[in-house]
Amino acid sequence: MVKRFFIPWFLFILPFLCYSGEIKQMEFINQPVKDILFTLAGITNTSIITDDTVQGNASYHFSNTDLDSALKHFLSLYNLHFIKKDGIYYVSRIFVSYNPETKTISVCTKEMQPRLILEKISREIHKTILFDSLPDNGVTINAVELPVFSVLEMIMHRFDTYTVEMLENYYYIRQKPKKTERPPIRNSVNITERKGLFSISADSVHLKEALQRLFSLSSHEYSLLKRSDAILENINFKDKPFDELLRLLLEQANGDFTERNNIYYIFDISRNEVLKKLTSIDYIKLRNFPGELLPALLPPNLAGSSHIKIDRENNAVILSGSFEETAPVKKFISNLEKEYGETKAVKINLSFITVDEMIKLLPRRLQKMQITKAGNNSSFIIEASRERTDDFLSFVRMIDQNNSEVALPLRYIRADELLKTLPPSIDRNDVKKSTDPNLIFFKGSREKLELFKRDLVYLDKPVPQIKYELLVIQYQRSHNKDFNFSVKNNILQSGTGTTLLGALGNLLNINLDIVSIFGYRFAIDLNAKLNDAQARILADTTLNGLTGEEISFQNTNTYRYRDMEIDPDTGKAAASGVTREITSGLFITVNGWVSGDEMITMN
Repeated sequence: MVKRFFIPWFLFILPFLCYSGEIKQMEFINQPVKDILFTLAGITNTSIITDDTVQGNASYHFSNTDLDSALKHFLSLYNLHFIKKDGIYYVSRIFVSYNPETKTISVCTKEMQPRLILEKISREIHKTILFDSLPDNGVTINAVELPVFSVLEMIMHRFDTYTVEMLENYYYIRQKPKKTERPPIRNSVNITERKGLFSISADSVHLKEALQRLFSLSSHEYSLLKRSDAILENINFKDKPFDELLRLLLEQANGDFTERNNIYYIFDISRNEVLKKLTSIDYIKLRNFPGELLPALLPPNLAGSSHIKIDRENNAVILSGSFEETAPVKKFISNLEKEYGETKAVKINLSFITVDEMIKLLPRRLQKMQITKAGNNSSFIIEASRERTDDFLSFVRMIDQNNSEVALPLRYIRADELLKTLPPSIDRNDVKKSTDPNLIFFKGSREKLELFKRDLVYLDKPVPQIKYELLVIQYQRSHNKDFNFSVKNNILQSGTGTTLLGALGNLLNINLDIVSIFGYRFAIDLNAKLNDAQARILADTTLNGLTGEEISFQNTNTYRYRDMEIDPDTGKAAASGVTREITSGLFITVNGWVSGDEMITMN
């Protein structure tokens, strides 16, 4: 009989957030630019690739618009550009576009190292650009549809020690050889020492000459690792310690020093490293509004004027920059403090929910308020203005309601299994586990509780079990014949049941009831074949398993033998030292499934 199997397939359609190029309203506050672009790529189902020049954090509010318009306005605010090729957006601080027909190029960037600009141009025009060691000073350029050679000259124009050469198959930016002649010095250098303090006075002096005379006067040794010399103008320092005077001279030539084993090592540093010494750092403690809101509240003309970092734990703002950079931000923060007004501290006690549960339910307008637990998880303290405090209390009274919990025992399944297969009528937050795996708690209305109990009748059922009785017989040829075997057909009387068992003696050790299942004729035939060695019982066992669970059984023998090899000298076969194994026998895998009408289907 052939049984027909029906396999149900369920198709789940997940609502992915994909608008095929359309962006809904989003807001980012002091987030890495690369993370913002990655989020836009995921939402619009497009590819956005950034290079190493894209760095730093940004704050921006996206409205309902398409991706091209959003990128155009967002990137322009942070001196970034994008190019779209084959449906892929490439974002960089350096914009390069090459027109092969007119052989002109457009370049736009702000305060970018010449090396990075040249590498980008080389990739776009598909031509090699070789260059000597270039300075790290930033270059700002905005060239539109100009010849490549003109653009390269424009980039290197501010560096008068470099020339641009156009060769047959490549460009070469060469550094001019240094002149050995030094420009005349208008007056002599006066360096003196008195009581361990040094003074220097000069209208114009070469750095190397000043260092040589200063170290000669102090009897210190030094190793000059700077690659270039510099002319110091209008130098006048009096009564300075040796290290302080040396550092003042090197600052004007973008240099620094370190002392190792009584030797001063002098080396190059960037101009930015020198200017960091002049940067002031201010720590401003906020009292009336959350500091996390500050990046979003700053006007665009102040957002990039200074480096801003938020100390969330202490609700403070850290400003770094020059006085001219930080002063407008300080004034803006002071005005915000006044606008938010005076604050007061209020202690709130919860009756039915915990503080952690309340925080998860807070709307966006209240999430930025500072909440401090007051000893336990049912009371807390907030500090805010009167208006914001009243708004917060109104929301707390609405959610702090009594929802009693009911304990429901489980008879057959565990709590973890139930939570994985909750019915659609029940929310996951309404059911909670307990320490007992056979007990759950339900929190909700009486109507939901009754509905859940009705569904639980169909869910809380024992998993069906299947018992497999396995009998494997091997039929084989044999010359062993027992002519003493006889079969009689007698009517059994009361008390003569053992006569039949004696006639089937070879089947007494088999667990399976062969007579009841297969009948007397099969039992007699099998008993005769077992007696004549024409049949052999390979497996006689019982397997138990759950529905849908795969059960494996094997009855094997392992044979070992040694490899033979031919002796090249004698040509005779001899046993080698390699031992191999052959495993053979019976391998059975059973997978049974019990359907709703208790039909068993097996593979």
